[in-house]
Amino acid sequence: MKKMDHHLEVIDPIEAMQELLIRTWSEMCRLYELNTSLPDIQMIFEQVDLEDACIAAEKIIVNLLLEVMESVGRFSPFYRQPPRAFGVTSYRNPNTQRVEWILAPEGHRRWEATLSQLEWLLSQYGGILQAVILVEGLMVRSTPSDPQVLAYCHCEPPHAIQLKRSLVQKREIICDTCKQPYEMAERLA
Repeated sequence: MKKMDHHLEVIDPIEAMQELLIRTWSEMCRLYELNTSLPDIQMIFEQVDLEDACIAAEKIIVNLLLEVMESVGRFSPFYRQPPRAFGVTSYRNPNTQRVEWILAPEGHRRWEATLSQLEWLLSQYGGILQAVILVEGLMVRSTPSDPQVLAYCHCEPPHAIQLKRSLVQKREIICDTCKQPYEMAERLA
């Protein structure tokens, strides 16, 4: 009979996503000779539909590469390079008739390992990551008169996140695990 290992590796999906994005961005900056910080979460996840992890992973890489293209300085050897040199290409979406950016085949090959890791994280933790993106967006748009508070879910032990007081009062942010809204500590006591 095989002995069970009781030491399970616990993954923090937000930290894992952050580390993967930082590693990917650093590699892109090294490749294209840039020295700039990781774009904000809203830019990285712009127009990313988390319903399909595979498509979402590609869109995240495309967003990062488009940001790289925008950040290249005029004295860089990459300044006049076409989008294909960065691994992206455009196509006309037959449903919307809008021109959209996608990864070119060489972009897929170059970022294959990252795409795989992103897809796995998104498929396993899409709900949690979607909540983080939503909260970040709301934090950016909120006013200083709406202070941040520490909010907890009903899990054992509870997860704690920082939210604007108005979001907690409206009970808009729901925990992926216990399916209960996050609440301020005094409400749970």
